Amino acid sequence: AFAAELEKKSFTNGKEDYPLVKGLYKDAFEERFGKATKLIYGMLGWGDAEAAQLAEVLASGAAPRLETLIITNNEIRDEGCKALAAALGKEGAAPRLEKLYLYGNKIGDEG
Repeated sequence: AFAAELEKKSFTNGKEDYPLVKGLYKDAFEERFGKATKLIYGMLGWGDAEAAQLAEVLASGAAPRLETLIITNNEIRDEGCKALAAALGKEGAAPRLEKLYLYGNKIGDEG
């Protein structure tokens, strides 16, 4: 997702800076996200697409220390909840997760 957004940006050195910026962002993201024990994404207006993007990151094992995940008061529906559940069910995906808060979303019986 970041790489796609990066393609929309312009740099003074043109396309030459893309690999550098992408690498720097990747390193910084992995270092910070990997240390997180609590993530709070409440009241952001997130829907299923954003939940699926977060699920992809979590499934990759990028949050090995995560203990609490708060995604409350958004617009996440069944599909987003299913994506999160599938991701968190994968081996190595947030192995320390103990608390998951999803209240205030639009999750039905299927989610």
